[in-house]
Amino acid sequence: MYQRILIIFSLLFCLSFGQVVSVRYGDYQEKERIVLDFDQRVDYRVILLEAPKRIVVDVLSEKDFSLRVPKGIAYRVGKHPWGTRIVFEKDFSSVKAFSLEDPFRIVIDVFKSASKEDREVKEDDALIAILDPTVLKVIQYSEGTKERVISERKKGAILTQRRVIVVDAGHGGHDPGAIGYMNIKEKDVNLAIAKKLAEYLSKDGRFRVIMTRKDDTFIPLQERANIALRNRADLFISIHANASPQGISQHASGTYVFAISSDAAKRKKQQIINNDSYAKLVLGASDVPINARKVLADLAMDVTLYESVSFGEKIAKSIARELGREVEFKGIQRAGFAVLKTPGIPSVLVEAGFITNPDEATLMADRDFQDKFAYAIYRAIVNYFFPTERKLTLNQ
Repeated sequence: MYQRILIIFSLLFCLSFGQVVSVRYGDYQEKERIVLDFDQRVDYRVILLEAPKRIVVDVLSEKDFSLRVPKGIAYRVGKHPWGTRIVFEKDFSSVKAFSLEDPFRIVIDVFKSASKEDREVKEDDALIAILDPTVLKVIQYSEGTKERVISERKKGAILTQRRVIVVDAGHGGHDPGAIGYMNIKEKDVNLAIAKKLAEYLSKDGRFRVIMTRKDDTFIPLQERANIALRNRADLFISIHANASPQGISQHASGTYVFAISSDAAKRKKQQIINNDSYAKLVLGASDVPINARKVLADLAMDVTLYESVSFGEKIAKSIARELGREVEFKGIQRAGFAVLKTPGIPSVLVEAGFITNPDEATLMADRDFQDKFAYAIYRAIVNYFFPTERKLTLNQ
């Protein structure tokens, strides 16, 4: 059911320079345990290799550290441009790895043999798939413990740690969106900015970009959200333009950033609980017991609400800084947009400007503005995932 062949971990902070990482070892009746003790959280991943069997721990940081390993443990250490690789030469039939806090440590449990029942997760097993609000990834959770096991559940594939970003260009096809000054169409502005953003993210190398549309195609609103859910996205960004109602001043201006409302989150939570097909899309399984499903729905929508606000604030600040625009952020009490109802995925909708304002419409149709606007969103995404990274080209 849930494969444990390859396990990827994603946490949020870098190693401090020159720290000592201690390795502890324990031999138990049913398993061996390897523990790596760190001074603070790190980005890392664990990969299992065959022929010969090896357990690989990649510490994704360019900073150096020294390793203190007990005698009798066969290991190798290699330095790479992306960080440090630690290879433990260890036989295994299955491996479970997870992290613990205070102090931060990576725990690797090595099982020498396993029955079919041990390898499979049964319906009544305490291990169930949930969405973790800290790391925003599908994990396995052992009830009653603090273990967090992040698993992509793909056998024999080496998965990277690239964050999955879904970029949604609003409207398209027979739906032009708002039509503004000089017949400038919202759908065209949205797509131009979305393409620029996708280009910045793709060139970065740390992100996998999925666009809901790459051309003048109509995509239903719920399908846009489902694209993010099916791809287990880390972020969902929908690009739009604003419009003043007919008869209202055409001089309205500025950028608006929206996140899902609390009421919309409650309705979406009930859909996860009551709809088997939607629960399978969100949680990865429809046979989760109803009580567990309620807990998972709560967790998923908590992520959508509060992480969306956190990301939305970063976008607002980045656009204001990079373009000098007035930006208004609409938090969790607003915006029932269908595309923002993506359980477990931080999601925002950005309205670049007012297409009914002649000055704003001309600005949004300008390629230089589109490029700068996309770059501002890109910088917000980088800051969201890598808060310690500094941009040397701008004074911050």
